Amino acid sequence: MNNNEQAEQHHEQRQEFRLNNQLTVIIELDSEADCEPTLVISNSLDISANGIRVIAPHAVPTDNILRCCIRDAESDRQFLVVTEVKWCRPYNTGGDYLIGLSLFDSEGTDIVEWKEFIAQACAQQGE
Repeated sequence: MNNNEQAEQHHEQRQEFRLNNQLTVIIELDSEADCEPTLVISNSLDISANGIRVIAPHAVPTDNILRCCIRDAESDRQFLVVTEVKWCRPYNTGGDYLIGLSLFDSEGTDIVEWKEFIAQACAQQGE
């Protein structure tokens, strides 16, 4: 089984509805004390209220809790959230990586607004 087949099998095991929205997801990696954080700019493959699957040009260490900014250019909205990197694996042969992010319900983030955004998007798809 190749990586794409494994990713699709993993995708089919999900319990919540996923949307195939293309959003920009900026992952902020931890940095040294006095340095600017390293940012990994990725694109979503699919999104849900509690997770995002993205393609990124760099690998991201798993089991890390990281801040992310999710941008929707279509509605000109952005959401600051806290995520956990659940998995990261090579994607195709182009040097990109497929990354699974789980979103946390954290105070001081836009998680409530994110979940409302997902609910609105689900309602629009059902029309």
